[in-house]
Amino acid sequence: MTETSVRARRDARSVTRGFRPDIQALRALAVMSVMLYHLWPNRLTGGFVGVDVFFVISGYLITSHLIRERAKTGRIALGKFWARRAARLLPASLLVLALVGIATLIWVPNALWPQFFGDVTASALYVQNWHLLFASVDYLAADNIASPVQHFWTLSAEEQFYVMLPLLMVLSMWLFRKLPWRTVTLVAIAVATIASFIYSVVQMQVAPSSAYFSTFTRAWEFGAGALLAFAPAVTRSRPGTVIAGIGVAMILISVVVYTGETPFPGVSALLPVFGTVLAIWGGAPSLLAPFGRITPISMLGRVSYAVYLWHWAFIVIVPYATGVPLTTLHKLAIAAVSIALAWLSTRYVEDRVRTSDKLLHGRRPRTIAIWSAAGMACVLVISLGSTALLRQSEQSTLEAQEQLIEQQPDCFGAQAIDPELAPCENPELDDAPLVPALSEIEQDDANTAECWAGPEIADLNTCSFGPKDADMHLVAIGDSHNNAMLTAYEAAADELGWRIDVAGHAGCSWTDEDLSLATDEQTASCASWRESVNEYVQTADDVDAYIVASRGGETDADDDKVAGMVSAWAARPDTSVPVLALLDNPYFGESPVTCISEDPSTAVERCAKPQDEVLLDDGKQRAVDEDPNATLLDLTRYYCADGVCPPVIGGVVVYRDSHHITATYASTLGPYLAAELRSALGR
Repeated sequence: MTETSVRARRDARSVTRGFRPDIQALRALAVMSVMLYHLWPNRLTGGFVGVDVFFVISGYLITSHLIRERAKTGRIALGKFWARRAARLLPASLLVLALVGIATLIWVPNALWPQFFGDVTASALYVQNWHLLFASVDYLAADNIASPVQHFWTLSAEEQFYVMLPLLMVLSMWLFRKLPWRTVTLVAIAVATIASFIYSVVQMQVAPSSAYFSTFTRAWEFGAGALLAFAPAVTRSRPGTVIAGIGVAMILISVVVYTGETPFPGVSALLPVFGTVLAIWGGAPSLLAPFGRITPISMLGRVSYAVYLWHWAFIVIVPYATGVPLTTLHKLAIAAVSIALAWLSTRYVEDRVRTSDKLLHGRRPRTIAIWSAAGMACVLVISLGSTALLRQSEQSTLEAQEQLIEQQPDCFGAQAIDPELAPCENPELDDAPLVPALSEIEQDDANTAECWAGPEIADLNTCSFGPKDADMHLVAIGDSHNNAMLTAYEAAADELGWRIDVAGHAGCSWTDEDLSLATDEQTASCASWRESVNEYVQTADDVDAYIVASRGGETDADDDKVAGMVSAWAARPDTSVPVLALLDNPYFGESPVTCISEDPSTAVERCAKPQDEVLLDDGKQRAVDEDPNATLLDLTRYYCADGVCPPVIGGVVVYRDSHHITATYASTLGPYLAAELRSALGR
């Protein structure tokens, strides 16, 4: 027997003893794929599948452990299992969360604190994947930038699997206790895995944006590894090397070929998932095992969990700390420091906590649960406490801002950029706080349920401003950009003495263009809402004009967008009723709030954007040109001047994100909107 075959047999037997050098090699491959993808996303475009490799490995190892425990003791001790998982995973993760919280306090603009600390809170509670899932289908949260703990979504999904898998095994063994327990658990896991895969495929068709983070669309990946734990081990070197080689090749192909445009997870995840299954199955006696013994690879595999924890936090925090975008030197330093800190935190935090008799080693599950809860509470104190202190510290500022909004002094808001008043100067505004408060800016939205339909709501809800019996009755129809103008509509109605009704829908406007929203349900709701709009227009006999307002988009409008508007407007039964198309506001691409918060006193010039970059063609001018009774309402001169569009005008923050204007600034547009309406209707 050769030395190679002896080593192969020894590695195959090591499956039952727990240590697998081949799996360390896979872990090293997975974490390097993820880290390099995060650092150079345009170079290693499919590196994100490293997460899926981790999922399969976790499913295999945990199920193997539970099977051995059941075979050896005749039961699965849930409390001890969960306690071991907590002692293994929580020390390092809570340390990173706490340090990220402190770094956020030091370097991150406080305008981002609510979002960042919200993610820290969700991560500490291991529900980050659901937190991100709900944000992914929230029309108004879709522009949130990545937080330093966004990657904790995978840990949340993994912890949820650690809860569900042993419960599934215990429950199935109890329900079918007269049948062989291995068969029962195998069938139960197989059924759950198949169901999860089918659900994943379906969700990729109907709700791809939410499918990425869902535990239920990812469970089959853990399940694939779990099912492998029931398979007979491969003990011979040659077949093992072939099987593992095919598996690693499948992983590498997905790492290199996949991109951010690849539909994922769903069917596309089969390649890396089953590649990992094959690599694990044949890995123990294969040539993959010797790779796992190479010191750098072995070390990287051992600390892969901690590398994953550290690297993304640096990627997000470092630009705030340095004030410049990441350079190649920064990225190389992040990779090196992440690996170094991973080794230190694994040895002196993770290993020390779970192996020291003075800490958690040998402790009862209840004791570990108490210490785990205490650690999570410490993180929550940082995240929740910081946000609360921010709001408390800004209370006096908020009171001053309320006075400014109520008094509307000269040159406040849009008046400051009015070309007829230029230069408009008011020294009282120089030392006044910006309105609204940056930490509260996301809440500076006057939208209400009375005149709004959320993404999955088909009802045509309308609210009304001005006298009910006014001589003029206008109806404003559109998406969130329409309803961002609520305070402007209200101010214009009050000034004119007209009635203005408002109806809005998330991501949906009055057009015949084919619109595709985040999910099939949202798309169907939008279609139903537009049918309701058409029915209203067909039957309304007291409307003097329709205002249409909608988001232009990230690029210039194409011919289909223009044709959709023209077609929808042409269906109104009385074309003598004019359409007033409100030209969209500038689109900044990324929220200017972060830039403003870095130094509010210089934000007007420093954070401004060239008009030709941010004011895109939304197609309304072309649509107006094709309708015999349509007029363009153009408020551009109250957003931009001299070819530049500032994000702060007259002491008022114009945008609450990359493209929605604040309710405060919209209110200052009211008089100018009234003048536009009066001119368009000849009144």
